Amino acid sequence: MPDFFDEDSIFERGGRKSPFDKEKMKNLFGRKIGFLKYIIILLLLLLVAKQGFYIVPAGSRGVVFRLGKVSSISDQGINFKMPLLDRVTIVNTEKIQRFEYGYRTISVGPPARYQDRLEESKMLTGDNKIVEIDWVLQFQIADPADFVVNVPSDESSMVKMIRDVAESTLRQVIASRKLDDVLTTEKEASQTEAKQLIQAKMKELQTGIFIVAVQFQDVVPPKAVQAAFSEINSARAEKERLILESDKYSNEVLSKAKGEVEKVLNEAEAYRFRRVSLAEGEAARITSLNQAYKENPDLVLQTLWFENMQDVWPKMKVILIDDGKDSLQILPVRELLDMTTGPRQ
Repeated sequence: MPDFFDEDSIFERGGRKSPFDKEKMKNLFGRKIGFLKYIIILLLLLLVAKQGFYIVPAGSRGVVFRLGKVSSISDQGINFKMPLLDRVTIVNTEKIQRFEYGYRTISVGPPARYQDRLEESKMLTGDNKIVEIDWVLQFQIADPADFVVNVPSDESSMVKMIRDVAESTLRQVIASRKLDDVLTTEKEASQTEAKQLIQAKMKELQTGIFIVAVQFQDVVPPKAVQAAFSEINSARAEKERLILESDKYSNEVLSKAKGEVEKVLNEAEAYRFRRVSLAEGEAARITSLNQAYKENPDLVLQTLWFENMQDVWPKMKVILIDDGKDSLQILPVRELLDMTTGPRQ
């Protein structure tokens, strides 16, 4: 086999001799190979730069698949992946998505325009009655890996799966309650229970979805019986009003009675304290008089007589009589008799 760089073998077919020698041809070919090597390296670097670096937008996260399996979760900003080996799916994890049931918003307005979807709003209660509920499901993606792996990637299929799970769960909640309760006192409880059950099913299916809220927009009976239910609601409201008024009157009467009771008790307590204090003081005085009487009886008797006479003397009428004259003409006999026997009738 002839040498590739053999001068005779290269130019023998052309019927002429090469003007270049073998060394010059080898140098020229070597320079071309080196230049081609640099071009290949540059192309590889451009490929790595284009295929390896990617940007995750704010509010999103990237799910990195390596050979079909989840390798890692990348945060927002510039990240790197292995070219030709890794594939990245960007998922918005901060956006709160909203699904409407029983209606669709055609235009936000103003004025807003809606379209009814009765096949979604009509539900059967526990007492076999129909109620129409327009409601909203709000959710966001909490685990992007589970969401990408277990939820259909097709938009319509993903929406259908989430809507079907949420709607069937709410129908289950409404079917466990009576119509009157759903329309009045059980709205908040129904929303809370529906949210908890939908979240449990999403967790069981490993969808990576977090339920933010279940909100009832409108809960009404069918149009055919709305007038009767309006009368029932009016009667119920009147009943509540009368109950509130009676409670108010009862509270006023009870408060007044309690005040009177407190007043009487306070007065009785004050009277008891006063009488006990007087009795204790009188007992102490008698005890001291008893001790003094043992030591000097005449002095004690004289003191007691003066104390009693201080109350008697102001009520007495004093008459001075000069001895030696006719006393009967001076004494006011009628007044003395009135003082002793009382006025004559």
